[in-house]
Amino acid sequence: MVDIFTYLISIFGSREEKAMKKQYFSFQLKRFFTNPKNIGLFALTFIFSLYFGLVSVPNRQLIEKVDPYAINGEYRRYTLFLNKATTKIKEMQESKNTHEVPNEGYVNAIKTYPDILNFDKHRINGIKANNWKEYVIYSSKWYKYVDHLIFVDENQQFLYPSQYYQNDNYREDGHFAYQRTAHFYDALAKSKQPLTKNIVEEKTTLQILQNSISGWTTLILIIFVVLFAADIVTNDCKYYSVLKDIPLSKNTILWIKTGVVEIGVLFNYLLAFIVVTLCTAPRYGFGSFKLRTTFYTGRLYFIQPFKYPTLGNYFIQFGTFAILIVFLFIRLTILLSIIFKNEYVAELLASVFAVSGKVLYFSLGMGFVYPILQSLPMTYFTIGESLSGNLSYLMDSPGWGFNSGIVPLMLSIVIIEIFMLIISRSKRIKLIRR
Repeated sequence: MVDIFTYLISIFGSREEKAMKKQYFSFQLKRFFTNPKNIGLFALTFIFSLYFGLVSVPNRQLIEKVDPYAINGEYRRYTLFLNKATTKIKEMQESKNTHEVPNEGYVNAIKTYPDILNFDKHRINGIKANNWKEYVIYSSKWYKYVDHLIFVDENQQFLYPSQYYQNDNYREDGHFAYQRTAHFYDALAKSKQPLTKNIVEEKTTLQILQNSISGWTTLILIIFVVLFAADIVTNDCKYYSVLKDIPLSKNTILWIKTGVVEIGVLFNYLLAFIVVTLCTAPRYGFGSFKLRTTFYTGRLYFIQPFKYPTLGNYFIQFGTFAILIVFLFIRLTILLSIIFKNEYVAELLASVFAVSGKVLYFSLGMGFVYPILQSLPMTYFTIGESLSGNLSYLMDSPGWGFNSGIVPLMLSIVIIEIFMLIISRSKRIKLIRR
């Protein structure tokens, strides 16, 4: 933090010094955007974003999609079976045969089908009338009811979709998914924005981005930051004769280089955002920052297991995390490149640090066993998982959200800045080498 303060003070230097800073910044910026490696990364970003928007999104398989044929089919099957069960039970009662035991399936249908049929009727009406608020209200009731039958009553007549099965954790994953879906519909019902089918299926651009920028996607974006920053110092050796006597402090040089990489990363992210938006918004709609989404609080038995923040609130938190993490990895990669005098070693070490949490300890229940993991910065690099509450579910502990992640990330930045301050004041460490 002292480093930042010192740099800010240096802004008010002499006119000549300001001109030199501007000239050096322009030189570094031009060199960054003409670097073949960086141009290649921009091209990869464009290609990946284009593929994501035109291929991945349209072909994404939705587990819980709006399917009028499936709902109508269920309604007809359940109605026929319920009528049959009612008739058979009535006949048995009238026969007065005390030794005849009612069929378990008939008894179960009479007990459970009326509620389900009522929900399905309203869901069908909602689809036909484009009344998506009616659809989400009764779909929420359907999911909560069926989930209770499966998870609490252990009713063998109902099953979670097999797509939820992960790591021998079928019941818990299915239970969490049904609860999340039910509360997501509750969140939409509370939204003031008009609802559409694309909103209900989370297909709008903002919803696609929310659901996509987590896990390995986020980590890949971080690795791109590392690749952008790795050679920003070491490449100066190519211009040794020009830069060796530049009248700027090491601290100023490092901050200018940091700013250049940040501009490059921002350009790269904007490129990805624009491409994805142009590919998805015309087809599915851009969405609204006022739409509500879900945040899992960490325990399904809480009175309110999910909160309903707006997408605007979500992306504000995401942006805050992204700024901190991008800055952290730019400075860390620069630091490593100076220490090891090799951009490839810096890339490797910074990339390993980025994926370490995901690789080493992201598995169900680890947070319950090792609560100290909540205090590690690596835990929060997969930003979307933390801000949606999925991280809390994965680690089996509440509270692994935005507020928990700020402190470890800030502390990591402070530690890195201390080392950067030592380097900037050391006369033995040179930034520009032959």
